Amino acid sequence: MKLIHCLLLCFAVMLSACESLVTVVSQDKLPDTEAKLVVQAFLNPQAARTTVIVTESAPLFGTSPDRGNVIKNAIVKLSDGTKEVTLSFDSAGASYGIDKARFAIVAGKTYSLSVSDGQRSIQATCVVPAKQVIVKSFVIDTIFSNNGFLIDTSLTVKMSWQDIAGEANYYRLRAYLELEYTHGEGNSVETFRERRVRNRFNVDWDRTIGRNDYQSDANLDGAILTSPLGTFELPETITYDFGTGKKFVVRPKNKIVSITFDLYNADEAYFKYHRSLQLRNNENPFSEPSLIFTNINGGLGCFSAYNIGTRIYKP
Repeated sequence: MKLIHCLLLCFAVMLSACESLVTVVSQDKLPDTEAKLVVQAFLNPQAARTTVIVTESAPLFGTSPDRGNVIKNAIVKLSDGTKEVTLSFDSAGASYGIDKARFAIVAGKTYSLSVSDGQRSIQATCVVPAKQVIVKSFVIDTIFSNNGFLIDTSLTVKMSWQDIAGEANYYRLRAYLELEYTHGEGNSVETFRERRVRNRFNVDWDRTIGRNDYQSDANLDGAILTSPLGTFELPETITYDFGTGKKFVVRPKNKIVSITFDLYNADEAYFKYHRSLQLRNNENPFSEPSLIFTNINGGLGCFSAYNIGTRIYKP
C-alpha cells in the first residue's frame, strides 16, 4: 500500500514539473504582427512589359487575408532618375505594369521604385547589369532507359560560358525546348485521332551535384563556368484502350524545333533573393529554417534586375 502511495506522489510531482515548463507570454511582449507590403519586381531590357507584384505578408497571429493577399489599390511609381511613371493595375495578371513602348528598361541605368497603399509605403533601387553574357558552348545528348515495363527517353543539356573578368557577377541559367510531336485526341473509338502539336518544355536542372542554376563567380573571376546537367522529359509512346478491344498506339515521333539557352547576368539582390527561396523550399525536413532575402526599405520582397544573353540551337 505504501508503494502505491509513493508511486502516486511521484506521478503528481512529474505532472507539476511538466506544467511548470509552459510559460504564458503577455500580449505586449509578442513580436509585431502587422502585415507588411511585399513587392516583387525584376527589371530586364528584353522584356516587352515591366511588371510589379504587390501583396502583403500574412500576420504572425490571426487570420490571413483572402484572395492571395494581392493589393489592388496601391500607387506604384517607377523612375530612371529623369522620367517617372505610374504603373496601372492589371486585374488579369493581378499585378501592376507598363509596356516597354511607354517606359523602356535600359542596361546600365539605375531605377527606383516606390509603392504606397495609403497606410504603408516602401522604396527600393536597383541597377540593371550593363553587359550581356552569351553561352559559349553546349552539349546535347539523349538518354534511354528501359525497366521492362516502360521505355523512357530524355534529352540532356549542359552549357558553359566565359565569366566577365574584373567584377562580381551573378548568373541564372535557363533553357527551353521547342518540340514537335504526335499525340492522341478523343475519348472514344469514333472520335479518336492523331495530331501533330508543338509545345515548349522547360529544363529540369540537377541540383544534387553541387552546381546550381544560380551561380556566382566568387573565386572564379574570368573563368569558364559550367551549368549542372539539365534534362527534358520527352513524350513517350502511349497506348489508348477504350474497352472495345481496339487499341490505338501513338508514337510521338519527336522532332526538335529549337533549344533556347538563356543566361541571366543578374545583380546581387536577384541572386540572393532566389537562392534564399531555394534554401527555404529545401525538401530536407531536418534543415533549419532560413530567412528570405529582401532589399525593400519598409517592406519585404525584392526589386532587382538582370540582362539576358540568348543563344538558340536549331538542328
